[in-house]
Amino acid sequence: AILSIWLMFQMNLPYAVGSLAIMVFIYIYISKYNTDKAGLARLFKGVIFQLSRQLQVYVQKRDYNNPDQYWRPFTMCVTKHSFERRDAYDMMRWLSQRYGFGTYIHFIEGYLSKQTHKETKKVMKKLLKMGEGSKSKVYMDTIVSPSYTSALAQTMQLSGISGKGHNLLLFEYSRSSPEDLAEIVNNYAMFQATGFDVCILGSSFRHFGYKKEIHIWVSSRDYENSNLMILLSYILLGHKEWGEGIIKMFSVYPKGKEENQKERLLHLIKEGRLPISPSNIDLIAQGEEESVKSIINKHSSDADLTVIGFQSELVKNKNTEIFKGYDDLGNILFVNSINEKEIS
Repeated sequence: AILSIWLMFQMNLPYAVGSLAIMVFIYIYISKYNTDKAGLARLFKGVIFQLSRQLQVYVQKRDYNNPDQYWRPFTMCVTKHSFERRDAYDMMRWLSQRYGFGTYIHFIEGYLSKQTHKETKKVMKKLLKMGEGSKSKVYMDTIVSPSYTSALAQTMQLSGISGKGHNLLLFEYSRSSPEDLAEIVNNYAMFQATGFDVCILGSSFRHFGYKKEIHIWVSSRDYENSNLMILLSYILLGHKEWGEGIIKMFSVYPKGKEENQKERLLHLIKEGRLPISPSNIDLIAQGEEESVKSIINKHSSDADLTVIGFQSELVKNKNTEIFKGYDDLGNILFVNSINEKEIS
């Protein structure tokens, strides 16, 4: 197109200027004085729709026949607190800015009826307005369902509009009013059955603070979670709102066993299981009277986001207790990876 315009001016300057002036005049006239503008809008909308449909089918076929070697987040979040707390939505738009895709669904409890259908229209307008204000690239929608469990069961079976299926579920609860946490934990067996990675965001009144420091607590016994924790943290730093942020990594070891812990971590790093340098991890000794949670509270009290891994077996045995006891921290992202992630 640029070359064609350049050739126009090279061939005949007056005709080129006159042609462009006529095209601009016609465009302004149609835009301003044509009372039925739907025709032009419908034309471009149809073209975009067809192009989008072809791309979705292409990506779906390519993913089936030749799956990506490296993991990237195709995240889904289902919540009824869209307009009360923004932390989950912010996390979604940061994760989907460059490297992945986000689907954010507002849950309306009830049965589908004329009244609830009207409510979805109102909520959708508010969601789109929220998206425009933050310039996000998150796809937003609503769902009406009798319970949170049924809403999750329905949405988890949906294929993503990106042409690829979802692989990461993001949940959020308020640590000052943790009623939603029990509902999330009660449905954990369903998440495991479908093979999703799970992130649970425990939000606080501090929100994400100044977006300066992300603290990651890694463990040699939990390297599968550690890879996903590191990957998500670096994706966050790729967003301009975290542009001046830094990542700090910590690992706790029993007092007197520092060499054993170092040896295990070095072994995982050399094998490529942990994509970090040994010099980037602060090893912290655990005293006999100290708990891991108290150590994390002490060292990450000023962090804007603390990333902690958790294991599925502990959810079954200890229920919501594994997410409690971090009273001195700001926002916490609890991460459980269904398998080890390869980071390029």
